[in-house]
Amino acid sequence: MPPTVPTLADWLAWDPAERDAHLAEAAARAECSTHGDWISLARGTGHGDGELAGIPFSVKDNVDVAGFPTTAGSPLLGEAPVEVDATVVGVLRDAGAVVLGKTNLHELAFGITSNNKAFGPVRNPADPGRSAGGSSGGSAAGVALGTVPFALGTDTGGSVLIPAAFCGVVGFRPSTGRYPGDGVVNLSSTRDTTGVNAHTAADVRTVDRLITGERGGPEIPLAGLRIGLPRKRFDDLEPAVAAAIAVATATVEGLGVRLVDVDLGDDIDVAAGAGNDLTCYEAPRLLGRRVKAPLADWPDRIASPDVRALIDSMRLNPVSAEAYESARAARWRLRRAYLELFDEVDVVLFPTSPVSPPLIGQDDVITLNGRLTPTFPTVTRNVSPGTVVGLPMLSIPAGVTGTGLPVGLCLEAPPFADVRLLGVGEAIQSAFA
Repeated sequence: MPPTVPTLADWLAWDPAERDAHLAEAAARAECSTHGDWISLARGTGHGDGELAGIPFSVKDNVDVAGFPTTAGSPLLGEAPVEVDATVVGVLRDAGAVVLGKTNLHELAFGITSNNKAFGPVRNPADPGRSAGGSSGGSAAGVALGTVPFALGTDTGGSVLIPAAFCGVVGFRPSTGRYPGDGVVNLSSTRDTTGVNAHTAADVRTVDRLITGERGGPEIPLAGLRIGLPRKRFDDLEPAVAAAIAVATATVEGLGVRLVDVDLGDDIDVAAGAGNDLTCYEAPRLLGRRVKAPLADWPDRIASPDVRALIDSMRLNPVSAEAYESARAARWRLRRAYLELFDEVDVVLFPTSPVSPPLIGQDDVITLNGRLTPTFPTVTRNVSPGTVVGLPMLSIPAGVTGTGLPVGLCLEAPPFADVRLLGVGEAIQSAFA
């Protein structure tokens, strides 16, 4: 992160006049952005009192903000402004924070590149020819560019974590069900959660405290901490990613932690199979609450070819109730495997994604170690199991490749051990600085 980019901690240290001056600068910077990270911007910078008074943040455009339309990045949803904030937005506004605008995303949050054909692609701040990741690409990009110190996104199968890794910022996916879930265009009642992008785990902890009221405990000592390494998630990495992760892992080991090789069996296969069935069964039903048209008419009103094809597949080949029940059972088996694992280790650590950010346009296939491989399951391979189970997950920057592309390191903790996870992440991130 460039030293000129202020963190949330920096904003909190400024007096009201300084905050107002920087808020005006942030609004001007957003107006001039060429990275495709915004869908709509606020037309005013007023704010109330509170801990976050005058501090700007952005909201992914599938989360309701009163006075803005909620488009989910798609012509499928109407353009009428909503009347009520999602609770997760309202609590931050109540603390004085200012919604600078709504950020761009993969259409309907149904993808991992944020190559949105309706509003344009979100470009990676490190290389504008590459994807910022998805589906919360605009949220992570705005933080990386220094426009806002934190942003709200949503995460079904890695949609906060992957953009964080690709843009070189922190991404936090809380335990599923920990944050208020109203006012969101959902894809999966089983997997969805709102999440946070910021520059540091300490900044995320501030936002998390305001949303949940749960304060952090004492400083987390790393010496003796048991960190599990699921070795399958270290296999078949892009060489440049593998090199950065090796350095980061060695740094973590030098902090006095105890690294333990662990095995979660068929976790990646469960996430790819059962996880997909969970989402594809739930998504048409949840989206139907927002879309004022029959499912048969949806594809004609979707701009992005990959999302159109996915919705068409759900319409023509729906997941059966039997397959859905089987997927739910597989999810609980994986959850039990994780709970048994957390008897042996405190947190789990692995590369957030096996690859660097894809080039814009590589929505279907990318090249990994000399072969073509599907983009979505490859990019999300490592984070998918935890999102199916509903674990708290944190991606922190772990260096860059030789060409300057960011690499992320992901941490997982037991369900609802969110505050402890953030403490561990903060200590590890400090060691990387």
